[in-house]
Parts: sequence; C-alpha cells; structure tokens
Amino acid sequence: MAVIAALLLSPDQGLPVPDPAAAARVIADRFTPAELSQAGDYRSWGRLIGVATLITQFAALGFLAFWRGGPMRRMLERLGRRPLVGAQAVGAGISLVLALVDLPFNVAAWKLGRDYGLISQALGPRLFDWLLSALITMVPAALGALIAMALWRRLRGRFWIAASALIAVWAVVTTWLWPVVVAPIFNDFEPLPAGPARSEVLRLADRAGVEVGEVYVVDASRRSSTVNAYVNGIGSSKRVVIYDNAIRDLTPAEFSALIAHELGHVEADDLRRGLTFALLVIPLGVLFVQMATGAVMCRNGDDPRGPALVPVLALWMTLAVFVLQVPGNALSRQVEAKADRFSVSLTGDPQGLVDLQVGLAKANLSDVDPPSLWQFLFGTHPSTLDRIAIAEGAKVSVRNES
Repeated sequence: MAVIAALLLSPDQGLPVPDPAAAARVIADRFTPAELSQAGDYRSWGRLIGVATLITQFAALGFLAFWRGGPMRRMLERLGRRPLVGAQAVGAGISLVLALVDLPFNVAAWKLGRDYGLISQALGPRLFDWLLSALITMVPAALGALIAMALWRRLRGRFWIAASALIAVWAVVTTWLWPVVVAPIFNDFEPLPAGPARSEVLRLADRAGVEVGEVYVVDASRRSSTVNAYVNGIGSSKRVVIYDNAIRDLTPAEFSALIAHELGHVEADDLRRGLTFALLVIPLGVLFVQMATGAVMCRNGDDPRGPALVPVLALWMTLAVFVLQVPGNALSRQVEAKADRFSVSLTGDPQGLVDLQVGLAKANLSDVDPPSLWQFLFGTHPSTLDRIAIAEGAKVSVRNES
C-alpha cells in the first residue's frame, strides 16, 4: 500500500535524461582524492552514529515494552490506579528515556562535526538545545499517550480508525504551525532584506509564476557552516527559508540554482504531496500498531486498559514509522530530482546547478555516491552524483536542440 502510494504520487520526471558518465567525469575533475576521502570518512562515522542511535532506541523501547520484572510491574500497578494520568506519566517518561539514550550519540555527532569543521556551536549551547528539545518533546508525548489510552479503552477494535484521523490532523497542524511556533525557538528567522538576494528570489518567483509566501533568512551560521535552503509551512505559514551561509558563500549562479530548486517545490505543491502520502499510509501503519500491540499485551499478561499499553504502542509506532519512511524517502528522492529539473528549466543554466551541487557537497562534506542500501533506506535526496547527472543531461539536451 505504501509503495503503491509512493508510486502514484511520484512526479513525472520528463527531461532532461541524466548523464551519469558526464557526472562521473565532473566528480573526478572537481573533487580531489583528499576531499572525497575526507567526506567519505565523515559520512561513514556519521552513518555509524546514526545506526547506533537507531539500534539503541529500539532496544530501549523493546525493553520497556516487553520487560515485566518486579519493579516494572509494581510501577505499572501504581500508575494503573489512575490510568489516564498514569498514561501521561509513562508517555513523558518514555520521551525522556529516549532523549537520554540519544544524548551520548548527540554529543558524538557534535564532536564529529566539530572535528571536521562543520559545526561551530560550542558544547554548552548544544546541550542546552538538547535539553530544550527533550522538554518540548515530552509535552506531545504525554498528550499523545493520554489520547491513545482514552481511545483504546473506549473503542477497542476501532481504535485504529479514530487514531488514524487524529494523527492525520496532527500532521496537518504541525506542518502549518512548525515554522511559526517551534522553529523560531531554536533559530532566528528574519525577512530577507532588500538587496541582490531578495531581488533574485522575486525575479525567479515571478518568472516561475508562483507565490512563495514570505522569504526568510535563518542564522544557520550560529551552529554550522553547512549551506542549504528549504520550503515549509502551508497556507498562511508557507515560506522559503535560506541559510545565511548560502547568501554569503554561493556565487550568483549557484544561488539562482538553489532558489529555483526551492521554487520547484512551491510550483509542484510538494508539501501537499508529502502530506497526501502521509494521509494515505497512516491508517495502514496504525492498523499494524493496533494488531501488534494487542498481541504483545496478551503475551505480557498486561491489563489492556492500563498504562502498560503506552510503551507497547510506542515500540510498534516507532517501527511502523521506520518501515513506512522507506517508500516515503523514495518518493522524496523523486520529488527532489523533479525540483532539480525545474531549476535547470527556470534558470536556463545547467552549469549553475552543477556548480551548486559541487559546492554543496564540499561545504556539507557529502558522500557524493553513498552506499546503495543506506541511500535506499535513509536517502531523502538523490546523491550528488545523480543530481549532477541531471544537470549534465540538460547540457546534452541543449546541444541536441542547437
């Protein structure tokens, strides 16, 4: 079902046809062996940290869901005296446990980024961000646990129907509110001031015939040297956000290619496409969670109306999200490739996109051709090699037309 949804929602790629051989030549010409080695080492360590984090979090959730030793049973019995309040406590507690489990890996990722010159943030502010994120996450975790417990107790076998509807509403509301409520807690967003950068954004938007909403610059340089831009929000919160590093470090042609790519997302309404995918697969995931949770509750001998429900739900929900993100990432890669093609079409400058991808890969220490399995499971964008191949294919199209 999720794979079918991803296939149905994938945009038609059209032209240009990628030219992988030309892209491989660009990689060989524009990157030194030392640069490729450095990026490969950095990303290899990053992947190791990511996998360790994932395994540890699943292990923690599995322990909480399955272990029913004396201390756990006594705690659940006490919390079960007031099951709805107990569910909130368990939800917040699980969120805190996962944050604590993540902390050493978060610090390891910070140290890795510092060692390779990507992260400029000191350890103190990094830990403050971790703490702030942990505290914020506990609130929806407690609320979600309360609602899940109430629905499970009242609806039993129809739990998945109501839960799917509420999760879908949550997905839409968070997409709408995240840019204006959560993101400003961690970074400063200012309207892009008048000048060459804003003029270029408005020129390209006018040429593309799209409404971009507001255009903001974010102080990404406060934490990192990475270069990026993105589109988020829906309705009144829709906006294009540009890293201050991008405005400072990119050439005019690279900047135009970057903005044209983001405008491609606006023109194709890709945020709505992503939400549509989520709305289609949420019922499938929640139905799986309900069935698996019922089986484990029976196996554990837990009271199905008590707080023991919450860690079991959390385990299977996390697994469902992990599995469903694989076709979701495949859809995302297709969407990003289409936005690259739009960028070339809008600017008429394939070389600008090539230079942008080379510059992004160097600035972000990207693995230009990551391992296939990792890309399949976790890649949200085409690889640098694939993105350069799209731009090089556009050059071939231009030559054939002339």
